[in-house]
Parts: sequence; C-alpha cells; structure tokens
Amino acid sequence: MKNENTPSSPNTNAADRLAALLAADACVPYIVDSPDKEYRYIALSVYGAPKTNELFIRLASGDVSFVEAIPSPLIYPFMADRIFGMDTMDQEAAITHALAMWEQHKGALIKP
Repeated sequence: MKNENTPSSPNTNAADRLAALLAADACVPYIVDSPDKEYRYIALSVYGAPKTNELFIRLASGDVSFVEAIPSPLIYPFMADRIFGMDTMDQEAAITHALAMWEQHKGALIKP
C-alpha cells in the first residue's frame, strides 16, 4: 500500500536524528557503506526508521557526509514487519533520492 499522507519530518537536522537512531539501535540498516562503482571512497548508506516510517539516506566521503530523510512510500506492511529487508518501493525511493543528493553534492564528495 502506497503512503500518500506521511507527515513531513520534523525540522531537526537529519544527520543528528540518524545519529540518535543509530545510538539507540532504533533503525533498520538496509544498506551500510556500499561503495560507489567509480569512486570507491564514496559510500551510500540507507536506514529505515520504523517509528517515523522514514528512510535516511547518507552519502559519505571521508570526513564529508550528507544525510537526508524522506518518508517511506509505504504505510503497509509496517517497516518493522518487513522481515525480508527493504521493500522494492522503499529501495526505488531511496536510490532515486540518493541520485538527486549525488547531483547536488558530488563536488564536495569527489576528492581532487
């Protein structure tokens, strides 16, 4: 079932929110530090936050990191009940958003 009415995220920094979720072991690690095919030092991570039904996307390159949160496109099955990993609709949303983040931040992520 598609999520058409997920409220937008609180106006808190997504990186801080993700750090708190990771510290509390309150998120689902879907993709962790997957290296880019061309720039092996750039990594993609995607985490699910079951309580808020959000996906956190992180692009990192050394000390440089960009984190953004988007609502999951699904409201059912509940994220905590997705025992077989990331749903394909979540994956598509996360990768699409990661590509947009890449276009916006690639200048800061690519080492000279």
